[in-house]
Amino acid sequence: MDTGDRIAALADEIRGMAANGLHYAHDTYDRARYERLVGIAAELLSLADPRSAAEIERAYRGGLGLLTPAVGAAAALFDDDGRLLLTRRADNGRWCLPGGAADVGESPSAAAVREVREETGLHVTATHLLGVYDSRLQPGPVRGWHAYTLVFGCRPDGGALTVNHEVTAFAWCTEAEACALDLTGGTRLTVPDAFAWHRDPTRTVFH
Repeated sequence: MDTGDRIAALADEIRGMAANGLHYAHDTYDRARYERLVGIAAELLSLADPRSAAEIERAYRGGLGLLTPAVGAAAALFDDDGRLLLTRRADNGRWCLPGGAADVGESPSAAAVREVREETGLHVTATHLLGVYDSRLQPGPVRGWHAYTLVFGCRPDGGALTVNHEVTAFAWCTEAEACALDLTGGTRLTVPDAFAWHRDPTRTVFH
């Protein structure tokens, strides 16, 4: 983890402590201390983020409730030849498993199924939990808020691959082909694990 990533991680941890402190605190002096910590976290993150401390603090204060890591869900989907489906993101051109943030009121597996449908046009059923991943432990930059991603092995049920505003291309890849692509940081972990799971469906990994 480089210096910028470490600064961002510390700022996020301070932000979480401050938000949870404000959620539970009743003492005026304690609340004042936690309010100050919000400002310190924002100023600290501004050292590693292009936004100003004021912009970051406004974003922080938009979500000052009880905080826990965010939750995402992704899908590992294989064809009959044992190739894994990857999508190319429209925002940065990099490749990843289909997936995204879970909605409130939605189970993790339902989130994975929905994300596959929205990003690829395919209908799938989640059949196995492949792994649980901590964003702080993925390769590459870890800027942003702390998150857990649950990856599910999925069975195709129909539909057709269709590009959209989130995804510009699809690829069914062997393990070697997948690892040769420009993968997002977290996908560099999940791709090898997906192929390992495909060889042994009893396998589950977690951080």
